[in-house]
Amino acid sequence: MQQVCLLTVVSLFVTSAQCKTPGLQTRITDRALEYATEVALDILSKQVTGQQIPDQHGQSGDVKFDITGMNVKQFTKLSSRVSLIQNVGLSWSTSGTGLAIHGDFKYKYRKGIIKISDHGSFDLKANGINFQIKIEIGMDGTGRPTMKAVGCSCNVGSADIKFHGGAAWIYNLFSGQLENKLKDMVGGGNGLLCKQLNTLIDVNGMKSLQKLPVTVQIAKRFLLDYRFLSKPSFQTKFMETYHKGEVYWNAVPVDAPFAAPPLLKSSDTSRMMYIWLSDYVFNTMSYNALKYNQLQYNVTNKDLPSGVLNTTCPQSTCIGKIIKAIGTKFPNTTVMLYMKSTSMPNMTVQNGSTVVDAAGDIVFFAQQPGGKYTYFLTLSATMSATISLMIQNEKVFAKVLKLPISVTVKDSKIPVSPEGLNFIVKGIVSVFVEPKLNELGAAGFPLPVINSVHFTNTQLTVAKDTLLIATDLKYSG
Repeated sequence: MQQVCLLTVVSLFVTSAQCKTPGLQTRITDRALEYATEVALDILSKQVTGQQIPDQHGQSGDVKFDITGMNVKQFTKLSSRVSLIQNVGLSWSTSGTGLAIHGDFKYKYRKGIIKISDHGSFDLKANGINFQIKIEIGMDGTGRPTMKAVGCSCNVGSADIKFHGGAAWIYNLFSGQLENKLKDMVGGGNGLLCKQLNTLIDVNGMKSLQKLPVTVQIAKRFLLDYRFLSKPSFQTKFMETYHKGEVYWNAVPVDAPFAAPPLLKSSDTSRMMYIWLSDYVFNTMSYNALKYNQLQYNVTNKDLPSGVLNTTCPQSTCIGKIIKAIGTKFPNTTVMLYMKSTSMPNMTVQNGSTVVDAAGDIVFFAQQPGGKYTYFLTLSATMSATISLMIQNEKVFAKVLKLPISVTVKDSKIPVSPEGLNFIVKGIVSVFVEPKLNELGAAGFPLPVINSVHFTNTQLTVAKDTLLIATDLKYSG
């Protein structure tokens, strides 16, 4: 069974007054809910059409009748609306809906010595159907959202029945009772439509919620936590959610020793959905990457253009020619660079730009016969990378725009000239570091949305400590 778009969209957004600053915040507006109900009614129409209705038996005066083989042939929708109920959830109502039912009948008429029996088929049209249902949205003990249907009511304005076959004068003896029976079966709190709506919310809706990625593994080592901090909050024009938005070391999920900064304030409701993404998300990942020794790498010739780390070469582009002391002291071998961060890389988002500041050491070793390495140089490096961000396929992607790197000699067993340092920065570090950063940025950072909901007409704003994504939504079913 397809999921109702209303439930899918609602399943993304749950919150209340939070006790700590979130790393991610969302807002869904009444525009999104209006769109969602239109899609929801289309899907509900497909689900109701073809539904089988239990057989009915009855007696009206001298006529006994049996109604069998009933099914819904048509479900038409007219108007629908969703309103937000503070501290509760949503109220969804429709008016002017229509339903067409086809079935078979047989009857027995007996009065005195007169006995008549016959059979045929009928078509019922129920018009002016109005229903209203409330959807309570909450949060379970694991930080996942919950939803529950409560207080469904449905009434049928009129029901007109046409019989095919049999004696026309007998229809008048039981048609009124039959119409009332079918109206009661369609309407009421336990009728066909309310049962279907309760199933959609309590069963299908909860299945949609289970597909919401509240935790996402990154590179098999990190755990991105999008769980909710608290229960729902609903305003007149929108509903909002506050998510933890923290990245843990997967094996040891412990909170980082710093809090998320306040997010950008905004009262805009012109788009369907808004996502505030704090730089706290990146920085908690950075913190754990440093803590668990993920920000270190051995760079060898396999990582760079062929021969760059050779100490002896016919051309003038290897490290042994540029820094002649290396070629003299360690001829006919290769150099390995051990790169490690010495402090946590920090993302700063402000004034339309995103900058990642990082510092680390570059330690040089020369390979010796037998596979041993001899240490000879340590450089301190700092960089301040300016990053371009974009939103595509419900992910945040990044690309390096500028990568200024400066290095100084921290410890050395050989003389190193300024030209040698420049070569290391431009010919080695930039060639390796920038592609690695772009590789990470191209993998994308997943946002907490279900696969069937897609962004359209999306705008990204970069403000203090915040990436604000404003977007409309499209449901692909």
